[in-house]
Amino acid sequence: MRKAVWIAFIVALVLVNLIAWLMQQFTGVHIPMILRLTIVLGVTIGTIVFSGAFALINKMDEERPLTGHVNDSLQHRPDTPPQSTADPTPVKDQPKQQDN
Repeated sequence: MRKAVWIAFIVALVLVNLIAWLMQQFTGVHIPMILRLTIVLGVTIGTIVFSGAFALINKMDEERPLTGHVNDSLQHRPDTPPQSTADPTPVKDQPKQQDN
């Protein structure tokens, strides 16, 4: 990624200044240096964004799925019966109420 950014910066710097010089020679229109630098930095920042996105996409293609099963707490797998858990607190026998 760093090489791509440096190459884009150098190419943009040379091309923008060459185009500005050719415009000044043939048409007489002068492009101020601040505008030239803005164009060069814009091209460089665009290259940073696109090369970063390209690197992320390539890294995403290299990912492998996790091994084993991922437990989902909201749903159970259809091939296994739902498991019931015993209540950890024992229930004491309550006295029976008599009807009068």
